Amino acid sequence: MTESNRQPDIRNLRYLHEILFSWSIAFLAMSLIFLFASNLSIPFIHLEISINHFLGIRQTDLIRGYFTYLISSGALALCMSIVLHAFSDQRLTKWILRSGSGAMVLFSPPVFWFCYYQVVGWPFRWPYRWAPVELSTAAFCLTLYLLGKWTVPGWVSVLLLAAHYNYWYWTQSSNPEHSGYTGPIAPILCFCSALAWIVYVARLRSNHDVRRVEQLA
Repeated sequence: MTESNRQPDIRNLRYLHEILFSWSIAFLAMSLIFLFASNLSIPFIHLEISINHFLGIRQTDLIRGYFTYLISSGALALCMSIVLHAFSDQRLTKWILRSGSGAMVLFSPPVFWFCYYQVVGWPFRWPYRWAPVELSTAAFCLTLYLLGKWTVPGWVSVLLLAAHYNYWYWTQSSNPEHSGYTGPIAPILCFCSALAWIVYVARLRSNHDVRRVEQLA
């Protein structure tokens, strides 16, 4: 594959990575903001009720919250994506997309649940349903990948990612009917973002290796 053919491919991967990473972090940020300052969600709740009426969706006393989180996190994600794209040539941006984003997306669920239980109270104590063991394992795997020493097949990496997010969904106080971070949207979004990051970094390394071979040829 020539250099001209590789560039559009990696550029499209980067756009996808930027969007998914921005949305996953924005979703976490808005969930924490609404957790610690629930009154800030009121304008978005009113907007959701108006949208429900406009779309003919039956509105009861129960506010589902899907539009509340979709609009708030979507707006923040858009701002983050614009910033990442505008400063794409900066060293910090490159580091975030290549290294920092992986760690942030991987550890987003434990960050949320720690903050969540600090507010509502901890329903369990040590060993915290073996969360420290899972976190240590995830950190070890992440370190190997960042150092370029991760040698397991790609399908194994996908299964490990799925197991990681499944653990943080099923072992916590999750609810499949919730629209916020305690619902199923967060693990799905984070999984897609982490997968995009892995593919993006792998393609960067592949392109780098190809260029080295071409220079030596």
